Amino acid sequence: MTKVPSDLDWLLPGSVKSYAEAGNPNNSAQVNPLAFTETLAQLAKENGAEVIIGSAATINYRDKHNGISSVSYTQNGTSKTVEATDVLLAAGPWTPKLFPATNLGQPPRGHSVVVRPSRHLSPYVLFPNVSAPQSGSLSNLLSPEMYPRPGDKIHDFDTIYACGPDDYDVPLPDTTDTVAVDDQRCNDVYTAVGSVSKPIHDGEIITKQACYKPLIRPHEEDEEVGPIIGPTGVQGLWLATGHDEWGIQNAPGTGLVMSEMISDGAAHSADCESLDPKNFLKWD
Repeated sequence: MTKVPSDLDWLLPGSVKSYAEAGNPNNSAQVNPLAFTETLAQLAKENGAEVIIGSAATINYRDKHNGISSVSYTQNGTSKTVEATDVLLAAGPWTPKLFPATNLGQPPRGHSVVVRPSRHLSPYVLFPNVSAPQSGSLSNLLSPEMYPRPGDKIHDFDTIYACGPDDYDVPLPDTTDTVAVDDQRCNDVYTAVGSVSKPIHDGEIITKQACYKPLIRPHEEDEEVGPIIGPTGVQGLWLATGHDEWGIQNAPGTGLVMSEMISDGAAHSADCESLDPKNFLKWD
């Protein structure tokens, strides 16, 4: 057992039975997903890209699916179409709705909360196993994840993000803005993390949310499956999906190899053969 660092002082005394480090500041980092994606979009705009915020509805093909012609989407209730020679489809669990040959499994839903703690928390990301009572709503909530975050452009105060287990209770909705959030599941996440930390327990929930994950198939914790990255066999149509819960972590690498594939005809920065869509697509 590794000794608990002295500045990890926001856990209840005596609550830690064992502790091990999986990373350190030399090999680990954390990003806020919203700030990260907004920053990338802004950098793209500054380099000449046009960013359109809308909801993709249909990929339109040339005769006999010989290639891409355009993408139809809705924006503020209005249907629009943009012409295209290449389309990179990275719609997460919604990818099969636009390209049915994408063989993804039923997407799990995960709940999370953002809490404003009662005081500053040192920046230790924790993956605890919390011993739960034998009965009650927390009996299956044993491994919440905990990510302290400093103030940023989204919140000008310290927060901690915490997420709980997946469920399959509600099917994937048509759009992201209609994802159902189970209030009790969010409260359970907060109860679990607050049970081991007084600053979290005494804090304030500022966000309750849920998301769906693009799962290729159920797998063991240490089993690597996907993602799906590369050409589809339809000229001009490319896939980048199936990242499960690792989308933010693998997004920069995915963007790099996809840019190489589309611009140069092949990936140079990584061997993506096992991730080729031909290994995953299921044609009717």
